[in-house]
Amino acid sequence: MRILIIEDEQSSADRLRRMTESEHEIVDVCASNAEVKAFFSGGAQREVDLILSDIQLGDGLSFESLREVPTSIPVIFTTAYDHYAVQAFRFNSIDYLLKPIDSEELHAALAKVKPIVGSVSTTEAIAQLLESVKNQNIRYRERFLIPHRAEDFLIIPVSEVSHITIRDGVVRLCLLSGKHYTLNMTLEEVEGQLDPQRFMRVNRQYIVSAAAVQKLSTYFLGKMRIHMAVSPEEEIIVSKDKVATVKRWLDS
Repeated sequence: MRILIIEDEQSSADRLRRMTESEHEIVDVCASNAEVKAFFSGGAQREVDLILSDIQLGDGLSFESLREVPTSIPVIFTTAYDHYAVQAFRFNSIDYLLKPIDSEELHAALAKVKPIVGSVSTTEAIAQLLESVKNQNIRYRERFLIPHRAEDFLIIPVSEVSHITIRDGVVRLCLLSGKHYTLNMTLEEVEGQLDPQRFMRVNRQYIVSAAAVQKLSTYFLGKMRIHMAVSPEEEIIVSKDKVATVKRWLDS
């Protein structure tokens, strides 16, 4: 099959390519809704049998560009978030995979889609999915309940959070006040519960709040350093592949 990948993180796009290119042709990789619209503006849908698409792009949800594509190309969504209306991904053979993508699950999804390539219409399904997401009252975490001393608990609103980091296997919640507390959660669990418009996982060790970012500065080899208002001495480094995504997020 001829596959179009929609993914704004270069490392994730490269991984999908490695997992599929031995058996399928990768037509192109688009990193934004703007690139998706540009790709299809010249009738490129005739060159694509299947789309593998991330949901949360730097310039919005991929549904926004996909629903405008007049095509019958099946879509398999890839996402790190399970609070979208995942049951709606089943419309008209649309499927979804949760990140990190498992190779066996990916190939099973590809095998399921292959027999119906060219025989389904996904445009209406994507429109329904977008409407479902808009109508759904998605609730993100608003506060953390932190054990404190013997039998007490602290209630910490997410608005007071500067960043969340993991060190030596321990996840720490760092506040704008400079205080920090241990969380009995994985960084992946925390990431999935926070509003992606307000928080972003900028590398393997850090989730940062946009409101707490003080400035950005260039770093070696095309990388970028994030300076936080709290703990400005911490070196929070963004890889070259993710620099554009972080900039779009902070500029939104």
